[in-house]
Amino acid sequence: MIHFFVNTTGPKNISFFSSNFKSLNQVIRLSGYRHDQLQEILSQVLKEAEEQDVEVQAIHHCLDNSLQGLIFPRLSSGVFGFDGSSQEVLCPLAEGNEAAVSLTENLRQARETFQQARSFHNQKEAIYLSEMDFAAANVAAERTVSLLLEGAGSHKGGKEVHRFFGGATAQGNLDYIEEITAELPRRFFLKGRPGTGKSTFLKKIAAAALAQGFDTDIYHCALDPKSLDMVVIPGLGCCLLDSTAPHEYFPSREGDEIVDLYQECVTPGTDEKYHEKLTFLESEYKSLIKKALGFLQSAQEANHRFEETLPLLDETALQNTAGRLSKSLLQK
Repeated sequence: MIHFFVNTTGPKNISFFSSNFKSLNQVIRLSGYRHDQLQEILSQVLKEAEEQDVEVQAIHHCLDNSLQGLIFPRLSSGVFGFDGSSQEVLCPLAEGNEAAVSLTENLRQARETFQQARSFHNQKEAIYLSEMDFAAANVAAERTVSLLLEGAGSHKGGKEVHRFFGGATAQGNLDYIEEITAELPRRFFLKGRPGTGKSTFLKKIAAAALAQGFDTDIYHCALDPKSLDMVVIPGLGCCLLDSTAPHEYFPSREGDEIVDLYQECVTPGTDEKYHEKLTFLESEYKSLIKKALGFLQSAQEANHRFEETLPLLDETALQNTAGRLSKSLLQK
């Protein structure tokens, strides 16, 4: 079972709900449920799916990492819960509600603060971009494309799906990289610095895989959705990951490999040359990220207060709802 997010608390209120659900034959939308009761319903459906040995994809809430949706790929069905923090649906019950207003305001301030943090990150990118050998970066990307796709054959109808593997939540930064890549025989860890071409590298890999007809899962950066953080090509049994903070990983099993774009593409001594400025920018960046996380914690508290105003279903109603969902979604 893989885990991921379709929304982000980052600077841009981006949603990949459609990318993950539009191709399904059956989609059930849940709204107006209390958060804890939605968890109970989805957990029961998930348990039933596991007992039936049905393939499951679990979608998590970007604010608190709770279970928000389920997809059953082989059955072409799925369910997703919307609440007051969702982009697609704003519960009518939220109008004029003090807690809902607080939720919206704290999310706005978190996004604004993340955007401020992003500006310091962009300044770091500019430093490394000024020291980049773009020809070397292109060679590294072409070499990897050839390594992965040469002799793999051509396929028809390669599809792409867009997601987030993690992000900033009220509990801090987290990711589901290990869960997503657990069954992949090959993992490529991209090392580098901001602005050293990791996202461009990943975009070239994704484009080449899709052009050759391979289904491709594209994972975006939560703080900058225009940038990519990981590409998974299930048909080739591999992934390529931006393995730098805050999602830094190292080879830990057979089939893991490092691609170091800093070593290959950046003028030697760049870290040392700009050490003082880079240290300042990183300090400011981390300070703003911490401030933004505080707003997310306040948003989560406000969301809890808002949901206390929603109708409370009794246990029988919850069991009946979960049963109907299971029967509908898991039928073969």
